Amino acid sequence: MPAMNKPVIAGIVAGVLLAGFAVLSPITGLNFDVEAQSTGTTKKVTLIADEVDVQVAPDNALHPGGVMYRAMVFNGTIPGPVISVDQGDTIEFTLINEGEVIHSIDFHAGHGPNDAVGANASATGSTVRSGESVTWTWKPPFAGVFFYHCGADGLNGVWEHIANGMYGGIVVHPPNEQPAKEFYVVFGEIYSNNVEGVFTQANGTGSFDVAQFLTGNPDIVMTNGMAHRYVPALGAIAKIDINPNATIFQVKPGELTRWYIVNAGPNDGIAFHFISGMIDVRDGSIKNRYGTQLKNDETWWIPPGSGSVIEATFPQEGVYVGVDHAMNDVVKGAAFAVLATPDATDDDHPPGTMVPPRGSDRVTSPTTFEETRPAAEQAEEFEPPTGEATTETTNATDTGNQTGTGNETDTAGNETSSAAGNDTNTNSTG
Repeated sequence: MPAMNKPVIAGIVAGVLLAGFAVLSPITGLNFDVEAQSTGTTKKVTLIADEVDVQVAPDNALHPGGVMYRAMVFNGTIPGPVISVDQGDTIEFTLINEGEVIHSIDFHAGHGPNDAVGANASATGSTVRSGESVTWTWKPPFAGVFFYHCGADGLNGVWEHIANGMYGGIVVHPPNEQPAKEFYVVFGEIYSNNVEGVFTQANGTGSFDVAQFLTGNPDIVMTNGMAHRYVPALGAIAKIDINPNATIFQVKPGELTRWYIVNAGPNDGIAFHFISGMIDVRDGSIKNRYGTQLKNDETWWIPPGSGSVIEATFPQEGVYVGVDHAMNDVVKGAAFAVLATPDATDDDHPPGTMVPPRGSDRVTSPTTFEETRPAAEQAEEFEPPTGEATTETTNATDTGNQTGTGNETDTAGNETSSAAGNDTNTNSTG
């Protein structure tokens, strides 16, 4: 009998294993189809594309006077709002372009060209000229957190639109998700022509620097649209004030927290780590639940254009810090503070970071990130909303309010609208 080579043997073994799984699946309950059944619920989502000036670094020793930047945005902020749906929901999505250049959308949660970028089944399917809009319906099939971003003009310039801040995250909750306090955090890089380095004042309002982009040297790494947005200071003895107007995340000692960490890139990965903490990572999915990649580990790599579901409990009272463990990125802004305290409540999320839980009628956070003005001015003027403001988007030229992600819910064909009969959308004015 002639000897068989290793590739042939490997092929036979692989065939036997696959056949075995096919036979065993009905018996053992193994099922590799992770797409969920329809919930019968349709959620309406609206994003408005525009170009605005935003503050991407606070006034501190690293960046005296702060850093202003000409950004491309969804709904007025970097990042765009979290979009939160349940596995099996249908999304009726509308993109309105109030900017001066062509914009579009790419949903990494989509499975097939129609889902990811629109009804034309191509990478240019969602391309929207200034003053126009596009609407289509799709269903995200898999549980997890996924990146969404502008695809520019049929991918022409997509690198610049992402680098300019036009991105966000979509959360798809599985049916049997365990309740937890949930947070939305997006990391993103800025390549600006007005920043000459740390400890130097920026020169006016910056814009995209393609040379720095191509050499992979970002000036700033933002957390939810600003360097060190959630870091008041560094140091215990030799203390450095970083952001006097910073808000921080608060959790109760021992409670389960779930962090939807999105890495917008556009170039670098995130080595995500909680200082003094351990993490469980649920990346990818298994039928009707998140997949589990590792438990009780220290650091998890999130590549650009991706997101991971990170779960953690903080056992003792005190301060923990979430970081990109690449230390140059920490200096550039990639860190946030978490305070474990018995005084934490279920609804004390920093603005824009709350993720509507599974089963919620909401699609996005009830508040958004602060308007990007000088930090002292924000601290003086910002007041948390006392109620839930709503507005209706009628066309692409109505700019009276920055309109947030809509959250009209249609369950089994029955629409739930505001008292006036209008689609209910979340106001995104902070």
